Amino acid sequence: MKFEQVRERLRALPRELPAAPAILTPIRVDSPEPLFPSRPMAPVRQAAVLVLLFPDEDGEGRVLLTTRVPELSSHAGEVSFPGGSAEPDDADPVATALREAAEEVGLDPKACGLRVAGALERFAIPVSGFRVTPVVALAERRPDCHPAPGEVARIIEPPVEAFLPDAPVELEERVIRERLIRYGVYPVEGERVWGATARMLGQLGALLATEPTTELAKQPASERGEPAPERGEPAVRPARVDDQPAIDAFLAATAPELATALLPVFDLFVAEIAGRIVGLASWAPWDRPRAEDEPRGFGGFDFDGDDRPSAELTLLAVAPQLRGRGIGRRLTNAVAGAAAGAGSRRLLGWTLADSDIHPSSVAARTFFRSNGFIDLAVDRRIRARGEDRLLLCRSLD
Repeated sequence: MKFEQVRERLRALPRELPAAPAILTPIRVDSPEPLFPSRPMAPVRQAAVLVLLFPDEDGEGRVLLTTRVPELSSHAGEVSFPGGSAEPDDADPVATALREAAEEVGLDPKACGLRVAGALERFAIPVSGFRVTPVVALAERRPDCHPAPGEVARIIEPPVEAFLPDAPVELEERVIRERLIRYGVYPVEGERVWGATARMLGQLGALLATEPTTELAKQPASERGEPAPERGEPAVRPARVDDQPAIDAFLAATAPELATALLPVFDLFVAEIAGRIVGLASWAPWDRPRAEDEPRGFGGFDFDGDDRPSAELTLLAVAPQLRGRGIGRRLTNAVAGAAAGAGSRRLLGWTLADSDIHPSSVAARTFFRSNGFIDLAVDRRIRARGEDRLLLCRSLD
């Protein structure tokens, strides 16, 4: 499977992720008792792994895996993603996954052009008490990685085809903690991939096998009467009155939930490639009048007596198949410039606070933080989609 196709499928993770093949889930075959009997509640330990995909020299998509050294006290000799438990200084699962990858295989995110795409389904590991977030990332180039002595025995880079729904899966049985367990295994480069890692790879494979959901993503560029996106550079400009039909069509294809719920915009910018709108952004004054049920309110939040005017990023949308090309960054910079020119001293934005709700919220936080925003607060009074929201701020001074 070509990396370009991998990148297209992972530009916008769907709200509902496909399930991993059931054959990969271990079951107990020697007793009707559950595989993991209930036990007293214990503190959940947060963890994250890095699901990194990249192109090889032939442009084929590959995924980064490691084999743990046999001397480790847990999961010895098993195939896994780079990752581990969260530390107090980690800002979020992305920070945990990248830190662990740097420690285990020497990953340099900037050198390989890494971009976070989102997250797979977060899940619990009853045996260890970990709650793991699989952070999905794409690298523009093959990363230069080396196994950490005493922790990683070898690095393997299997093609993504090895985990698509039609890839071979073998059944295996073994006794673990006096229980006879049966589970599916991916045979990869002389290794046997099973357990949590196999289930994550199975969900990744199911996701890669899913056709893009929006009409805009499904149509080839040739059928849209335009050059391929890679042949044009995005340009950002203020919207015009005659852009309205194209803006409506873009929102209907890309973010239909926004088409009928847009706030009155103070300023609106469009991003174009070859004359076609591929992104939108708008802003409005923070202290504008608000409806009681408006989810962007963060009512009651103040800036410790600082009454200088603030602006809010009220809309940021980029065509799914073009994410990762800097369009969102250009739109955000245009909004920041306009807001600063109008006297605002800070630009505020928000996303869902819990990455369990929508996997793309992991990518949203990464985007904000890489574009000059810092975390301010979690709003638990006014909720978006019934969930808490994270407020972020970018200085315009």
